[in-house]
Amino acid sequence: MRSIFFLFTLIFIQSKVQAQITSDALLFGETHPTINARSMALGNALGALGGDMSTANLNPAGIAIYRRMEMSLSFGALFDNSTTKFLENSTKDRMSQLSFGSAGMVFASRIRRKNSDWKSVNVGLTVNRLANYARDFTYQGASTGSRIQSFAENSYGIATNDLDAYEGWMAYNAFLMDTVGGFNYVPNGGISDSTFTTKYQNVKRTGGVNELAFTIGGNYNNKLYLGATIGVDFMVMNEDRVYQETSDSLDFRSMEFVEERRVEGTGINLKLGMIYRINKLLRVGLAVHTPTAYRLTDAYNSGLSGQIVYDSLLRYNNYAMEDQDPYVLKHDLVTPWVFMGSVGLVIPKRGFIGLDVEYTDYSWSSFSLLEDEQTTANNKFINDLNDRITNAYQGVLKARIGAEIALGLARVRLGYQFQTSPYQVSVAGVTDLRHDISAGIGLRWKHFYLDFGYVHTLKDFEYSPYNHSTTIQRVTGRSQTGHAMLTMGVAIFRDRFKHNSF
Repeated sequence: MRSIFFLFTLIFIQSKVQAQITSDALLFGETHPTINARSMALGNALGALGGDMSTANLNPAGIAIYRRMEMSLSFGALFDNSTTKFLENSTKDRMSQLSFGSAGMVFASRIRRKNSDWKSVNVGLTVNRLANYARDFTYQGASTGSRIQSFAENSYGIATNDLDAYEGWMAYNAFLMDTVGGFNYVPNGGISDSTFTTKYQNVKRTGGVNELAFTIGGNYNNKLYLGATIGVDFMVMNEDRVYQETSDSLDFRSMEFVEERRVEGTGINLKLGMIYRINKLLRVGLAVHTPTAYRLTDAYNSGLSGQIVYDSLLRYNNYAMEDQDPYVLKHDLVTPWVFMGSVGLVIPKRGFIGLDVEYTDYSWSSFSLLEDEQTTANNKFINDLNDRITNAYQGVLKARIGAEIALGLARVRLGYQFQTSPYQVSVAGVTDLRHDISAGIGLRWKHFYLDFGYVHTLKDFEYSPYNHSTTIQRVTGRSQTGHAMLTMGVAIFRDRFKHNSF
Protein backbone atom coordinates (compact mmCIF):
# COMPACT_ATOMS: atom_id res chain seq x y z
CA MET A 1 0.00 0.00 0.00
CA ARG A 2 2.86 2.38 0.84
CA SER A 3 4.48 1.97 -2.58
CA ILE A 4 1.20 2.53 -4.36
CA PHE A 5 0.63 5.63 -2.26
CA PHE A 6 4.05 6.94 -3.28
CA LEU A 7 3.46 6.29 -6.96
CA PHE A 8 0.07 7.92 -6.97
CA THR A 9 1.35 10.90 -5.03
CA LEU A 10 3.04 11.73 -8.32
CA ILE A 11 -0.25 11.28 -10.13
CA PHE A 12 -2.13 13.68 -7.92
CA ILE A 13 -0.06 15.65 -5.39
CA GLN A 14 -2.30 16.17 -2.38
CA SER A 15 -1.23 19.73 -1.62
CA LYS A 16 -2.64 22.80 0.01
CA VAL A 17 -1.66 24.57 -3.20
CA GLN A 18 -4.35 23.86 -5.76
CA ALA A 19 -2.68 24.43 -9.13
CA GLN A 20 -0.26 21.57 -9.82
CA ILE A 21 1.22 21.22 -13.27
CA THR A 22 2.24 17.62 -12.67
CA SER A 23 -1.24 16.18 -12.02
CA ASP A 24 -1.72 13.33 -14.43
CA ALA A 25 -5.49 13.52 -14.47
CA LEU A 26 -5.08 16.87 -16.17
CA LEU A 27 -1.81 16.29 -18.03
CA PHE A 28 -2.98 13.09 -19.73
CA GLY A 29 -6.52 14.36 -20.30
CA GLU A 30 -5.59 17.58 -22.10
CA THR A 31 -5.00 17.66 -25.84
CA HIS A 32 -3.56 20.55 -27.81
CA PRO A 33 -3.21 19.17 -31.35
CA THR A 34 -0.30 20.37 -33.47
CA ILE A 35 -1.28 18.33 -36.50
CA ASN A 36 -0.39 20.36 -39.57
CA ALA A 37 0.71 23.86 -40.49
CA ARG A 38 -2.65 24.95 -41.86
CA SER A 39 -4.77 24.01 -38.84
CA MET A 40 -2.08 25.35 -36.51
CA ALA A 41 -2.11 28.74 -38.25
CA LEU A 42 -5.92 28.82 -38.08
CA GLY A 43 -6.05 28.06 -34.37
CA ASN A 44 -7.56 24.63 -35.19
CA ALA A 45 -10.85 26.45 -35.93
CA LEU A 46 -11.91 24.09 -38.73
CA GLY A 47 -14.77 22.26 -37.01
CA ALA A 48 -17.47 23.53 -39.40
CA LEU A 49 -15.23 23.88 -42.46
CA GLY A 50 -13.58 20.50 -42.93
CA GLY A 51 -11.51 19.54 -45.92
CA ASP A 52 -8.33 19.22 -43.84
CA MET A 53 -6.75 16.11 -42.34
CA SER A 54 -6.66 17.71 -38.90
CA THR A 55 -10.44 17.44 -38.74
CA ALA A 56 -10.12 13.69 -38.15
CA ASN A 57 -9.18 14.63 -34.58
CA LEU A 58 -11.57 17.60 -34.28
CA ASN A 59 -14.77 17.03 -36.24
CA PRO A 60 -14.44 13.87 -38.37
CA ALA A 61 -17.28 15.02 -40.64
CA GLY A 62 -14.67 17.29 -42.21
CA ILE A 63 -13.28 14.27 -44.06
CA ALA A 64 -16.55 14.02 -46.00
CA ILE A 65 -15.89 17.43 -47.59
CA TYR A 66 -12.89 16.10 -49.51
CA ARG A 67 -13.33 15.79 -53.26
CA ARG A 68 -9.88 14.49 -54.03
CA MET A 69 -7.32 11.98 -52.83
CA GLU A 70 -4.64 13.64 -50.74
CA MET A 71 -1.43 12.73 -48.90
CA SER A 72 0.53 14.97 -46.54
CA LEU A 73 3.42 15.07 -44.09
CA SER A 74 3.99 17.64 -41.34
CA PHE A 75 7.00 18.29 -39.13
CA GLY A 76 8.41 21.22 -37.23
CA ALA A 77 10.30 22.57 -34.24
CA LEU A 78 9.32 23.66 -30.75
CA PHE A 79 10.99 26.39 -28.67
CA ASP A 80 10.08 26.92 -25.01
CA ASN A 81 11.16 29.73 -22.68
CA SER A 82 10.17 29.32 -19.04
CA THR A 83 10.62 31.79 -16.20
CA THR A 84 10.09 30.61 -12.63
CA LYS A 85 9.93 32.64 -9.45
CA PHE A 86 10.73 31.15 -6.05
CA LEU A 87 10.45 33.77 -3.33
CA GLU A 88 12.38 36.70 -4.86
CA ASN A 89 14.56 34.60 -7.17
CA SER A 90 13.81 34.32 -10.89
CA THR A 91 15.28 31.59 -13.09
CA LYS A 92 15.04 31.30 -16.87
CA ASP A 93 15.28 28.11 -18.91
CA ARG A 94 15.23 27.43 -22.64
CA MET A 95 14.42 24.25 -24.48
CA SER A 96 14.10 23.31 -28.14
CA GLN A 97 13.28 20.12 -30.00
CA LEU A 98 12.18 18.84 -33.38
CA SER A 99 8.54 17.82 -33.52
CA PHE A 100 6.32 15.51 -35.53
CA GLY A 101 2.96 16.85 -36.67
CA SER A 102 1.16 14.30 -38.80
CA ALA A 103 1.30 11.92 -41.73
CA GLY A 104 -1.68 10.55 -43.57
CA MET A 105 -3.89 10.21 -46.57
CA VAL A 106 -7.52 10.61 -47.53
CA PHE A 107 -9.26 8.53 -50.19
CA ALA A 108 -12.19 10.27 -51.88
CA SER A 109 -14.73 7.99 -53.54
CA ARG A 110 -17.79 9.12 -55.47
CA ILE A 111 -21.02 7.17 -55.31
CA ARG A 112 -21.95 6.59 -58.94
CA ARG A 113 -25.51 5.39 -58.49
CA LYS A 114 -27.98 7.61 -60.28
CA ASN A 115 -30.52 9.49 -58.20
CA SER A 116 -28.62 8.74 -54.99
CA ASP A 117 -28.55 11.55 -52.45
CA TRP A 118 -25.33 10.16 -51.06
CA LYS A 119 -22.63 11.78 -53.18
CA SER A 120 -19.44 10.29 -51.76
CA VAL A 121 -17.89 8.20 -49.02
CA ASN A 122 -14.35 9.15 -47.99
CA VAL A 123 -11.82 7.32 -45.86
CA GLY A 124 -8.86 8.79 -44.00
CA LEU A 125 -5.88 7.14 -42.33
CA THR A 126 -3.70 9.49 -40.30
CA VAL A 127 -1.11 9.59 -37.54
CA ASN A 128 -1.40 12.85 -35.62
CA ARG A 129 0.34 14.52 -32.69
CA LEU A 130 -2.33 15.32 -30.09
CA ALA A 131 -0.23 16.40 -27.11
CA ASN A 132 3.36 17.37 -26.38
CA TYR A 133 4.53 17.00 -22.77
CA ALA A 134 7.90 18.72 -23.24
CA ARG A 135 8.88 21.01 -20.38
CA ASP A 136 12.14 22.04 -18.75
CA PHE A 137 12.28 24.45 -15.81
CA THR A 138 14.47 25.23 -12.82
CA TYR A 139 14.02 27.16 -9.60
CA GLN A 140 16.36 28.00 -6.73
CA GLY A 141 16.46 30.04 -3.54
CA ALA A 142 16.69 29.90 0.25
CA SER A 143 13.56 29.28 2.34
CA THR A 144 12.55 27.86 5.70
CA GLY A 145 11.91 24.17 6.09
CA SER A 146 13.30 21.17 4.27
CA ARG A 147 12.17 18.26 2.16
CA ILE A 148 13.46 16.03 4.93
CA GLN A 149 10.44 17.19 6.94
CA SER A 150 8.25 15.77 4.19
CA PHE A 151 10.14 12.46 4.28
CA ALA A 152 9.58 12.30 8.04
CA GLU A 153 5.92 13.24 7.87
CA ASN A 154 5.20 10.69 5.13
CA SER A 155 6.87 7.97 7.23
CA TYR A 156 4.78 8.53 10.36
CA GLY A 157 3.60 5.29 11.99
CA ILE A 158 5.68 2.99 9.78
CA ALA A 159 8.28 0.63 11.23
CA THR A 160 11.83 1.35 10.14
CA ASN A 161 12.08 -1.98 8.32
CA ASP A 162 8.91 -1.19 6.36
CA LEU A 163 9.79 2.34 5.22
CA ASP A 164 9.23 3.19 1.59
CA ALA A 165 12.30 2.05 -0.34
CA TYR A 166 12.01 4.99 -2.72
CA GLU A 167 11.94 7.73 -0.08
CA GLY A 168 11.75 7.12 3.68
CA TRP A 169 14.16 4.18 3.88
CA MET A 170 16.91 6.11 2.12
CA ALA A 171 16.40 9.23 4.26
CA TYR A 172 16.47 7.17 7.47
CA ASN A 173 19.59 5.20 6.58
CA ALA A 174 21.36 8.35 5.43
CA PHE A 175 20.85 9.74 8.99
CA LEU A 176 18.69 12.57 7.62
CA MET A 177 15.83 11.63 9.94
CA ASP A 178 15.40 9.58 13.09
CA THR A 179 12.67 8.09 15.26
CA VAL A 180 11.33 9.55 18.50
CA GLY A 181 8.67 7.91 20.63
CA GLY A 182 8.04 4.84 18.50
CA PHE A 183 7.51 5.38 14.80
CA ASN A 184 7.33 9.14 14.88
CA TYR A 185 10.10 10.54 12.68
CA VAL A 186 11.85 13.91 12.91
CA PRO A 187 14.59 15.51 10.79
CA ASN A 188 18.17 15.47 12.02
CA GLY A 189 20.83 18.12 11.59
CA GLY A 190 18.97 21.00 13.21
CA ILE A 191 16.26 21.25 10.57
CA SER A 192 12.98 22.84 11.68
CA ASP A 193 10.19 25.08 10.41
CA SER A 194 12.32 28.16 11.14
CA THR A 195 15.70 27.10 9.76
CA PHE A 196 16.75 28.05 6.25
CA THR A 197 18.10 25.76 3.56
CA THR A 198 19.04 26.63 -0.01
CA LYS A 199 16.91 24.73 -2.50
CA TYR A 200 17.41 23.92 -6.17
CA GLN A 201 15.41 21.73 -8.51
CA ASN A 202 15.33 20.99 -12.21
CA VAL A 203 12.28 19.31 -13.74
CA LYS A 204 12.58 17.95 -17.25
CA ARG A 205 9.74 16.24 -19.07
CA THR A 206 9.50 14.78 -22.57
CA GLY A 207 6.97 12.74 -24.52
CA GLY A 208 3.44 13.15 -25.75
CA VAL A 209 0.51 11.45 -27.45
CA ASN A 210 0.32 10.28 -31.05
CA GLU A 211 -3.00 9.05 -32.41
CA LEU A 212 -3.54 6.55 -35.20
CA ALA A 213 -6.91 7.58 -36.59
CA PHE A 214 -9.16 5.72 -39.00
CA THR A 215 -11.89 8.06 -40.27
CA ILE A 216 -14.88 7.55 -42.52
CA GLY A 217 -17.18 10.31 -43.75
CA GLY A 218 -20.19 10.59 -46.01
CA ASN A 219 -21.59 13.46 -48.09
CA TYR A 220 -25.38 13.57 -48.21
CA ASN A 221 -26.69 15.75 -51.04
CA ASN A 222 -23.86 18.27 -50.59
CA LYS A 223 -25.73 19.56 -47.52
CA LEU A 224 -25.10 17.17 -44.65
CA TYR A 225 -21.69 15.69 -43.90
CA LEU A 226 -21.28 12.92 -41.34
CA GLY A 227 -18.10 11.36 -40.01
CA ALA A 228 -16.62 9.04 -37.40
CA THR A 229 -13.07 8.43 -36.22
CA ILE A 230 -11.71 5.50 -34.29
CA GLY A 231 -8.57 6.69 -32.56
CA VAL A 232 -5.85 4.56 -31.03
CA ASP A 233 -3.62 6.70 -28.84
CA PHE A 234 0.01 5.94 -28.00
CA MET A 235 1.27 7.82 -24.99
CA VAL A 236 4.78 8.14 -23.56
CA MET A 237 5.89 10.48 -20.79
CA ASN A 238 9.37 10.67 -19.27
CA GLU A 239 10.08 12.90 -16.30
CA ASP A 240 13.39 13.50 -14.51
CA ARG A 241 13.66 15.58 -11.35
CA VAL A 242 16.85 16.58 -9.55
CA TYR A 243 16.25 18.18 -6.14
CA GLN A 244 19.09 19.60 -4.01
CA GLU A 245 19.30 21.21 -0.58
CA THR A 246 22.33 22.72 1.15
CA SER A 247 23.11 24.55 4.38
CA ASP A 248 26.22 26.37 5.63
CA SER A 249 25.02 26.88 9.21
CA LEU A 250 23.46 23.56 10.27
CA ASP A 251 24.74 20.07 10.99
CA PHE A 252 22.76 19.16 7.92
CA ARG A 253 25.09 19.96 5.02
CA SER A 254 23.56 18.72 1.78
CA MET A 255 21.12 16.36 0.12
CA GLU A 256 20.33 15.36 -3.45
CA PHE A 257 17.13 13.50 -4.28
CA VAL A 258 16.73 12.34 -7.88
CA GLU A 259 13.58 10.84 -9.40
CA GLU A 260 12.88 9.16 -12.71
CA ARG A 261 9.45 8.30 -13.99
CA ARG A 262 8.22 6.78 -17.23
CA VAL A 263 4.57 6.32 -18.14
CA GLU A 264 3.57 4.59 -21.34
CA GLY A 265 0.47 2.97 -22.68
CA THR A 266 -2.27 2.88 -25.25
CA GLY A 267 -5.84 4.11 -25.34
CA ILE A 268 -8.85 4.02 -27.60
CA ASN A 269 -11.63 6.50 -28.30
CA LEU A 270 -14.39 7.35 -30.75
CA LYS A 271 -15.15 10.72 -32.32
CA LEU A 272 -18.44 11.53 -34.06
CA GLY A 273 -19.29 14.66 -36.00
CA MET A 274 -21.59 16.37 -38.44
CA ILE A 275 -21.44 19.48 -40.63
CA TYR A 276 -24.52 21.07 -42.15
CA ARG A 277 -24.27 23.52 -45.03
CA ILE A 278 -27.06 26.05 -44.50
CA ASN A 279 -26.22 27.85 -47.74
CA LYS A 280 -23.18 28.59 -49.86
CA LEU A 281 -21.80 30.91 -47.22
CA LEU A 282 -22.71 29.43 -43.84
CA ARG A 283 -21.99 26.08 -42.21
CA VAL A 284 -22.46 24.71 -38.71
CA GLY A 285 -20.83 21.72 -37.09
CA LEU A 286 -21.20 19.52 -34.03
CA ALA A 287 -18.82 16.90 -32.66
CA VAL A 288 -18.47 14.69 -29.61
CA HIS A 289 -15.40 12.77 -28.46
CA THR A 290 -15.83 9.82 -26.14
CA PRO A 291 -13.40 9.42 -23.24
CA THR A 292 -10.08 7.82 -24.08
CA ALA A 293 -9.66 4.60 -22.12
CA TYR A 294 -5.95 4.20 -21.35
CA ARG A 295 -4.10 1.14 -20.07
CA LEU A 296 -0.88 2.57 -18.58
CA THR A 297 2.36 1.21 -17.19
CA ASP A 298 3.92 3.53 -14.62
CA ALA A 299 7.58 2.98 -13.65
CA TYR A 300 9.23 5.02 -10.90
CA ASN A 301 12.68 5.05 -9.36
CA SER A 302 14.64 7.35 -7.09
CA GLY A 303 18.02 7.84 -5.49
CA LEU A 304 19.30 9.89 -2.56
CA SER A 305 22.63 11.12 -1.28
CA GLY A 306 23.15 13.10 1.91
CA GLN A 307 25.86 14.72 4.00
CA ILE A 308 25.17 15.42 7.67
CA VAL A 309 26.98 15.67 11.01
CA TYR A 310 25.52 12.88 13.18
CA ASP A 311 26.96 11.83 16.57
CA SER A 312 29.81 14.30 15.98
CA LEU A 313 30.81 12.55 12.76
CA LEU A 314 30.38 13.83 9.22
CA ARG A 315 28.36 11.14 7.46
CA TYR A 316 28.01 10.76 3.71
CA ASN A 317 25.68 8.20 2.18
CA ASN A 318 24.74 7.62 -1.42
CA TYR A 319 21.87 5.38 -2.52
CA ALA A 320 21.95 5.34 -6.30
CA MET A 321 18.76 4.49 -8.16
CA GLU A 322 20.76 2.01 -10.21
CA ASP A 323 21.04 -0.10 -7.06
CA GLN A 324 17.32 -0.89 -6.97
CA ASP A 325 14.66 -1.90 -9.45
CA PRO A 326 12.00 0.65 -10.39
CA TYR A 327 8.55 0.30 -8.92
CA VAL A 328 6.11 -0.64 -11.70
CA LEU A 329 2.36 -0.25 -11.47
CA LYS A 330 -0.20 -0.94 -14.18
CA HIS A 331 -3.44 1.00 -14.00
CA ASP A 332 -6.21 2.48 -16.13
CA LEU A 333 -7.18 6.08 -16.80
CA VAL A 334 -10.40 7.32 -18.39
CA THR A 335 -10.27 10.89 -19.71
CA PRO A 336 -13.32 13.21 -19.97
CA TRP A 337 -15.88 13.59 -22.75
CA VAL A 338 -15.38 16.46 -25.21
CA PHE A 339 -18.23 18.43 -26.83
CA MET A 340 -17.72 20.84 -29.71
CA GLY A 341 -19.84 23.31 -31.66
CA SER A 342 -18.65 25.22 -34.72
CA VAL A 343 -19.67 27.88 -37.22
CA GLY A 344 -17.99 28.57 -40.54
CA LEU A 345 -18.44 31.45 -42.97
CA VAL A 346 -17.16 30.75 -46.47
CA ILE A 347 -16.55 33.51 -49.02
CA PRO A 348 -16.18 31.71 -52.37
CA LYS A 349 -12.72 32.14 -53.90
CA ARG A 350 -11.84 34.69 -51.21
CA GLY A 351 -11.44 32.69 -48.00
CA PHE A 352 -13.31 31.82 -44.82
CA ILE A 353 -13.70 32.42 -41.10
CA GLY A 354 -14.13 29.58 -38.59
CA LEU A 355 -15.24 29.66 -34.96
CA ASP A 356 -15.16 26.66 -32.60
CA VAL A 357 -16.28 26.33 -29.01
CA GLU A 358 -15.25 23.23 -27.06
CA TYR A 359 -16.21 22.05 -23.58
CA THR A 360 -14.73 19.37 -21.36
CA ASP A 361 -14.70 18.77 -17.61
CA TYR A 362 -11.52 17.33 -16.12
CA SER A 363 -13.31 16.40 -12.92
CA TRP A 364 -14.76 13.53 -14.98
CA SER A 365 -11.33 11.88 -15.21
CA SER A 366 -10.93 8.70 -13.18
CA PHE A 367 -8.27 6.16 -12.30
CA SER A 368 -8.73 2.46 -11.62
CA LEU A 369 -6.48 -0.47 -10.78
CA LEU A 370 -6.13 -3.73 -12.63
CA GLU A 371 -7.78 -6.71 -11.00
CA ASP A 372 -4.56 -8.17 -9.59
CA GLU A 373 -3.74 -4.81 -7.95
CA GLN A 374 -7.08 -4.51 -6.19
CA THR A 375 -7.11 -4.82 -2.42
CA THR A 376 -9.33 -3.15 0.15
CA ALA A 377 -6.63 -0.59 0.97
CA ASN A 378 -5.69 0.06 -2.66
CA ASN A 379 -9.31 0.46 -3.73
CA LYS A 380 -9.91 2.93 -0.91
CA PHE A 381 -6.91 4.94 -2.03
CA ILE A 382 -8.13 5.02 -5.65
CA ASN A 383 -11.60 6.10 -4.54
CA ASP A 384 -10.07 8.88 -2.45
CA LEU A 385 -7.90 9.89 -5.39
CA ASN A 386 -10.89 10.15 -7.72
CA ASP A 387 -12.77 12.16 -5.10
CA ARG A 388 -9.88 14.62 -4.97
CA ILE A 389 -9.93 14.92 -8.76
CA THR A 390 -13.66 15.65 -8.64
CA ASN A 391 -13.14 18.33 -6.00
CA ALA A 392 -10.08 19.93 -7.64
CA TYR A 393 -11.07 20.29 -11.30
CA GLN A 394 -13.91 21.88 -13.21
CA GLY A 395 -15.25 22.36 -16.71
CA VAL A 396 -13.00 24.05 -19.26
CA LEU A 397 -14.12 26.17 -22.19
CA LYS A 398 -11.92 26.48 -25.27
CA ALA A 399 -12.70 29.07 -27.92
CA ARG A 400 -10.96 29.10 -31.30
CA ILE A 401 -11.18 31.49 -34.22
CA GLY A 402 -9.32 31.39 -37.51
CA ALA A 403 -9.42 33.15 -40.86
CA GLU A 404 -7.91 32.43 -44.27
CA ILE A 405 -7.61 34.85 -47.18
CA ALA A 406 -6.91 33.63 -50.73
CA LEU A 407 -4.54 35.76 -52.80
CA GLY A 408 -3.98 33.89 -56.04
CA LEU A 409 -1.88 30.84 -55.21
CA ALA A 410 -1.16 32.17 -51.73
CA ARG A 411 -3.19 31.70 -48.56
CA VAL A 412 -2.71 34.01 -45.57
CA ARG A 413 -3.95 32.71 -42.21
CA LEU A 414 -4.49 33.99 -38.68
CA GLY A 415 -5.81 32.22 -35.58
CA TYR A 416 -6.36 32.50 -31.86
CA GLN A 417 -7.27 30.05 -29.09
CA PHE A 418 -8.26 30.72 -25.50
CA GLN A 419 -8.69 28.22 -22.67
CA THR A 420 -10.16 28.83 -19.22
CA SER A 421 -8.68 27.44 -16.01
CA PRO A 422 -9.35 23.77 -15.17
CA TYR A 423 -9.05 24.40 -11.42
CA GLN A 424 -12.01 25.04 -9.14
CA VAL A 425 -9.95 27.20 -6.79
CA SER A 426 -7.54 29.74 -8.20
CA VAL A 427 -4.19 30.53 -6.62
CA ALA A 428 -3.16 34.14 -6.06
CA GLY A 429 -0.98 35.34 -8.91
CA VAL A 430 -1.69 32.32 -11.14
CA THR A 431 -4.60 32.40 -13.58
CA ASP A 432 -3.96 29.04 -15.30
CA LEU A 433 -5.34 30.56 -18.51
CA ARG A 434 -3.89 29.61 -21.87
CA HIS A 435 -3.56 31.80 -24.96
CA ASP A 436 -2.46 30.57 -28.41
CA ILE A 437 -1.78 33.19 -31.09
CA SER A 438 -1.06 31.82 -34.56
CA ALA A 439 -0.35 32.80 -38.14
CA GLY A 440 0.80 31.19 -41.34
CA ILE A 441 1.00 31.19 -45.10
CA GLY A 442 0.36 28.57 -47.75
CA LEU A 443 0.83 28.02 -51.45
CA ARG A 444 -1.68 25.99 -53.46
CA TRP A 445 -1.00 24.45 -56.85
CA LYS A 446 -3.11 21.95 -58.75
CA HIS A 447 -1.40 18.82 -57.44
CA PHE A 448 0.82 20.10 -54.65
CA TYR A 449 0.63 22.43 -51.68
CA LEU A 450 3.04 23.80 -49.13
CA ASP A 451 2.01 25.34 -45.79
CA PHE A 452 3.88 27.04 -42.98
CA GLY A 453 2.34 27.75 -39.59
CA TYR A 454 3.48 29.20 -36.29
CA VAL A 455 1.75 29.33 -32.91
CA HIS A 456 2.89 31.23 -29.82
CA THR A 457 1.51 29.91 -26.53
CA LEU A 458 1.35 31.86 -23.28
CA LYS A 459 0.60 30.01 -20.06
CA ASP A 460 1.35 30.52 -16.39
CA PHE A 461 1.71 27.68 -13.92
CA GLU A 462 2.38 26.85 -10.30
CA TYR A 463 4.47 24.08 -8.81
CA SER A 464 5.18 22.64 -5.37
CA PRO A 465 8.15 20.26 -5.05
CA TYR A 466 6.87 18.37 -2.02
CA ASN A 467 4.19 18.21 0.66
CA HIS A 468 4.57 19.25 4.24
CA SER A 469 1.85 20.33 6.60
CA THR A 470 3.59 23.50 7.87
CA THR A 471 6.23 24.60 5.35
CA ILE A 472 4.78 24.90 1.85
CA GLN A 473 7.21 25.62 -0.96
CA ARG A 474 5.52 27.53 -3.77
CA VAL A 475 7.01 28.16 -7.20
CA THR A 476 5.22 30.20 -9.86
CA GLY A 477 6.17 30.29 -13.50
CA ARG A 478 5.25 31.46 -16.96
CA SER A 479 6.04 29.66 -20.18
CA GLN A 480 6.18 31.08 -23.68
CA THR A 481 6.29 28.38 -26.31
CA GLY A 482 6.83 28.86 -30.02
CA HIS A 483 5.94 26.04 -32.38
CA ALA A 484 6.68 26.18 -36.11
CA MET A 485 5.28 23.62 -38.55
CA LEU A 486 5.83 22.83 -42.24
CA THR A 487 3.36 20.71 -44.21
CA MET A 488 3.87 19.25 -47.67
CA GLY A 489 0.93 17.70 -49.48
CA VAL A 490 0.09 16.02 -52.75
CA ALA A 491 -3.43 16.10 -54.23
CA ILE A 492 -4.64 13.58 -56.80
CA PHE A 493 -7.81 14.50 -58.68
CA ARG A 494 -10.13 11.76 -59.78
CA ASP A 495 -12.85 11.83 -62.42
CA ARG A 496 -14.77 15.10 -62.21
CA PHE A 497 -13.79 15.79 -58.61
CA LYS A 498 -12.81 19.35 -57.90
CA HIS A 499 -10.88 21.04 -55.15
CA ASN A 500 -12.15 20.69 -51.61
CA SER A 501 -15.07 23.03 -51.38
CA PHE A 502 -13.60 26.01 -49.58
